[in-house]
Amino acid sequence: MKKIHLGLLSLSLLFTACSLDLTSTEADGKWEEMKLSKKEVHFEHTGGTDTISVKNYSSWWISSARNETSADTNYILPTSIDTGAIDNRLISGGWWSAEVLKDSPNKIAIKVDAAVECLSEDCGKEVFPRKAIITMTAGDIFESITIYQK
Repeated sequence: MKKIHLGLLSLSLLFTACSLDLTSTEADGKWEEMKLSKKEVHFEHTGGTDTISVKNYSSWWISSARNETSADTNYILPTSIDTGAIDNRLISGGWWSAEVLKDSPNKIAIKVDAAVECLSEDCGKEVFPRKAIITMTAGDIFESITIYQK
């Protein structure tokens, strides 16, 4: 019985060793860089919507984001507006929001709200131009999209 187990173990080690490609010089985790339709979007004070697509991956999702020009530069994580649960297709940064499109999972729609004229003493808290960065991922590859509002 021991000879049978030893023989099976030897065979499995032999097959494993034969299946390894010891001549490959390509590093593990070497992912092709994302090719985006554009890496930044610009909006006027009136706001608007724009779409960016990744050309060489069939889908991607939102990793995180941050507002660069506010006092709070903490990372924003993607969450569902309705339930508050993690949803890597949706994210909101207050004055902007983004969604990976269900029908086209290689596209993200970015919406920027119109800048509101401030009539109170809290006006100084809003900084223009505004800037936010969304980090997208398609596995072990990441790319940043920058949002600007004048």
